[in-house]
Amino acid sequence: MTTTLSPPRPERGILLLADISGYTAFLGRVAEAHPDMTEVAPAYPVLSGMLDTVVEAISPTFTLAKLEGDAVFAYAPGDRLTGAAEELIGIVRRTHEAFRSRVEEAMVVHYHPCTACTLLPTLDLKFVIHEGSFVVQPIAGHEELVGPTVNAVHRLLKNSITERTGKRAYLFVSEAAASRLGLTAAQGLPHRERYADIGEIRGLVIDLSAGPP
Repeated sequence: MTTTLSPPRPERGILLLADISGYTAFLGRVAEAHPDMTEVAPAYPVLSGMLDTVVEAISPTFTLAKLEGDAVFAYAPGDRLTGAAEELIGIVRRTHEAFRSRVEEAMVVHYHPCTACTLLPTLDLKFVIHEGSFVVQPIAGHEELVGPTVNAVHRLLKNSITERTGKRAYLFVSEAAASRLGLTAAQGLPHRERYADIGEIRGLVIDLSAGPP
């Protein structure tokens, strides 16, 4: 039986990645505590719940593209967020607050003094946002986003922001996205990153741990 696939379609819009900081170290401690994997450690449903919280908080403005381990990849196509800097910042701040509330809830409901649970308070959320063209392409029955803009937003997760500022909860908006959103220099701190494959990307960093100005 032949399955008819939808043709790839070009899009342009805002791409968002929300990534859980401290996730790798946390899962490493979970693996140490449950080496034989004969039962599902409570940490796994806790982390699933945290990702669910992020997806719910960014919807319906953003469409989920993919869950990528400890990250949520989503997009807002077309002109949905053109000139909507305050709306975007509001969505990100509310998502971060919902995530922190989920962490605090896990500390009460699931916490016990093991090495894994002691790392729960270290989990936090960072966001990177980029803008540009991409292709929505059906692959293995699912829609995948592909193209240079998609590659670039994933590169932005590997940055020096925490190293330079000490902040683990932040929003990094590329210049391209800031221009589309109408985000001004007064709303964030200037930052730049250079990558061997895509060159320099400049943008603005907004500290989420400080709360609204």
